[in-house]
Amino acid sequence: MISWMKTLKARSLAALLMAATLVACGGGGGSAGTPSFPPGGGGDGGGGQTKPAATVSVALSSATVTAASPATVTVTVLNRAGAGLPGKVVVFSSPLGLGKFSAPSALTNANGVATVQLSPVSATATGADTVVAKVAVDETEFSGNAGFQLTATNVTLTSFTSDLGGGALSAYGQTGLTVVLGNTTAGVPVNVVVTSNCVSLGKATLTPASVSTSTGRAVFTYRDNGCGAAATSDALQASITGTTATSNLNLSLTQPAVSSIAFVSASPDTIYLKGSGYVENSTVKFRVVDANGNGVPQQSVSFAPTTLAGGLLVDGQSGTFQKLTDTNGEVTVRVNAGTVPTPVRIRATLVGSSISTVSSNLSIAVGLPSQLNFSLSQGTINIEGYDYDGTANTYTIIASDRLGNPVPEGTSVNFVAEGGQIQAIRQSTVVNGLSTITANYLSSAPKPLDGRITVLAYALGEKSFLDANGNNVYDSGEDYQDLGDVFLDRLYNFGGREKGTAYGTPTNPGRFDPSTGFNAAEDQVISLGYAGSSACVASASSLLDLSVSIPVKPSTCSVGWGQAYVRRATETVLSRSTPRMLYGTSSQVMGGGVLQAASAAGCPRTVNLRLFYDGSDTPQTIDFYVAGSGGTFYNTGTQGAFSLIVADSNPVAYNPMPAGTIVAVQASSGLTPTLLGGSPVPSTSYPTGLTIGYKFDDTTTTGSITVTTTSPRGVGTVATTINLVKDAASGTVVTCP
Repeated sequence: MISWMKTLKARSLAALLMAATLVACGGGGGSAGTPSFPPGGGGDGGGGQTKPAATVSVALSSATVTAASPATVTVTVLNRAGAGLPGKVVVFSSPLGLGKFSAPSALTNANGVATVQLSPVSATATGADTVVAKVAVDETEFSGNAGFQLTATNVTLTSFTSDLGGGALSAYGQTGLTVVLGNTTAGVPVNVVVTSNCVSLGKATLTPASVSTSTGRAVFTYRDNGCGAAATSDALQASITGTTATSNLNLSLTQPAVSSIAFVSASPDTIYLKGSGYVENSTVKFRVVDANGNGVPQQSVSFAPTTLAGGLLVDGQSGTFQKLTDTNGEVTVRVNAGTVPTPVRIRATLVGSSISTVSSNLSIAVGLPSQLNFSLSQGTINIEGYDYDGTANTYTIIASDRLGNPVPEGTSVNFVAEGGQIQAIRQSTVVNGLSTITANYLSSAPKPLDGRITVLAYALGEKSFLDANGNNVYDSGEDYQDLGDVFLDRLYNFGGREKGTAYGTPTNPGRFDPSTGFNAAEDQVISLGYAGSSACVASASSLLDLSVSIPVKPSTCSVGWGQAYVRRATETVLSRSTPRMLYGTSSQVMGGGVLQAASAAGCPRTVNLRLFYDGSDTPQTIDFYVAGSGGTFYNTGTQGAFSLIVADSNPVAYNPMPAGTIVAVQASSGLTPTLLGGSPVPSTSYPTGLTIGYKFDDTTTTGSITVTTTSPRGVGTVATTINLVKDAASGTVVTCP
């Protein structure tokens, strides 16, 4: 009994010692790494033993490794739950030094797998060795291993041929390549690789990329993808992986035939006249292609412009010339603009053939804004800006060249204002092929007493001229519009019409005269460095006449046509929010109604208002009468109509109410009023008329109509009350003087 127990104890101790020894080794053919026994036993229900934090397994694609046939080493790192551990660094080694790795270490992927290539340190190495893979997890190192056998290789390359023999491969054709090996061993694979210059350039393909064979024969398929367009042959080389054995093959190629010439682009597609200061040249690109649409290099192409108008040049030449295509089959030419705007087409022809094409999308424009084509408009003429700051307005320039074509995007225009605030410099934008420039404005101090401000816009451009011969170039003797220094005409009265005085010729009275209107004491010259000091030449044509919107300081012009600052001015009314109603004339009869007062002394009074200015800036007397001064409409029937003029309350100017002002009428009992026109107030520089109809009922003989206004800012005012009398005898009518 005692002997049996001793034997059992001995066997149990031996088993425990063996288990401890195996765990300590931790390897061999993908075995797990070193396990651990935590203090106090612990465990996972498996007899108190805890699973290791990680296991490392190693597998080889082949247990026999040769220089001609390397093996792939696959290492898998798993956690306790059996899931892959990603991002772990695996370090490889070969204890006996017989194997070498494609990399000394590798990173596990999302599945916990890392791979490297294993090959012998030399082609003649023999024996056996071990792949050891180590990885650190939670500061503990784990490892795995696998053994491999080395076999020396003495494989040679016997031949390297193509199915074409010595013939040339057709353009975009394919052929088979055969590599024959010598000294191969049955059952021992050899890896064969073929390289190609054309393949490396992406102009040919080889399939497969490599061949592993144990039969002594490797077959590849070669396909031309356009390499024949650039080279007459392709240098191929076959080699055995892990050895120095190589064999070369020179494969003749055929150049593909040209199929067509394609126009690619013109950049930019719009250029501008020579000397305009804008972009004056464009790069035009063509491409010579074969039947597969691939570019064909080193092809001679002849070029000829379809027009040479205005001295246009192509690559600095005015005639036909030739150029070679580049490695992509492309060829470019440079078009330089002349002095005439025109569409431009370049004809490209393959030399020695009838293959040809013509470019498109390129045109030459004038570019510079012309004075006649420099137009200024404003969003609203009469804004509610006299009594309020911050009332907005906009000013828009439509700038075109002398042929009415839009100026280039980014053309700068300057804006200045007599009063208020305006954006200083704005640049043109082109939308749907049309060019505009808009500046924003806010009413603010200073505000002239008459409530009228001048806004001026100017830009670098050219004087307008009348092209007599149609060559779009100014020729001596052609009529032009002379321009001198730009100035801000504060009273907006430049060249005031001198009655009976001609501008340039006595046969044209009433023309604007640039020798008048400028007043150094009140007008502001814009300092632009303009060098002119001559008298401004008067144009013989009314088409080129100057006007109040084109202010030119006298005696600052330059002799002849050329570049200048084009300009436009406009007048904006800062209207008051409160109205003043005016009758039209000293006596008014409309629809049976007659304006009358009790006596001459009680008649409405005349007013002196600044309606416009003559050359001496003298205010003019306006023959209007203030409503509400005792006037009464006597009517010979039961209905009628009368008119008022709606002005603002500016005491020194004849200004309209703000645009958008609403006018309303109300009447006393027994009288029906009708507003026949005049509301809302439009965008205008002068007061507008208001027509009011009325009708008495059968029992009413007298009544009154009250007119009220409401400005865009909501300022409401009772403007005036008009008294009406029905069935007045005609003999009682008194006419005011």
